[in-house]
Amino acid sequence: MQKIKRSDKSILLKIIAVVAIFWLSDFILHFFGVGESRFYYISKFFNAALFALLWFFAFYSRKHWKKIVYSFVFGTWISFYYLIASYLGLVQYLGIYARYTPPPFVIFGIFLTPFIWWITHSLGFYLGLELSELIKKK
Repeated sequence: MQKIKRSDKSILLKIIAVVAIFWLSDFILHFFGVGESRFYYISKFFNAALFALLWFFAFYSRKHWKKIVYSFVFGTWISFYYLIASYLGLVQYLGIYARYTPPPFVIFGIFLTPFIWWITHSLGFYLGLELSELIKKK
């Protein structure tokens, strides 16, 4: 069995940090707004893990503009993926419970349109990428 190098451990911790920050920020927004199905939370978790893995193993850069672009690609994917998978009935056809229509998303009395969802998904992932840089190699 091969030992995990210290740099590999820091990359793993960074991936965990990005996924946790994105997923928790999304969960908190839904907690104060409208709840969602398990499919929603599980798909968001695994998509965040996939994109975090891709970032750290294929696209990693310390440049902020690259993180912003990648985060908006992620936000676009995660927003449209869920709209297509759930709200068009694909996952329901496969027997998975999910909503057929987006819930009215109101946070502290402010109505969020789907465009705002895209922005919040992108910003949540970007925040995770930035904060993961605080984890240093030892």
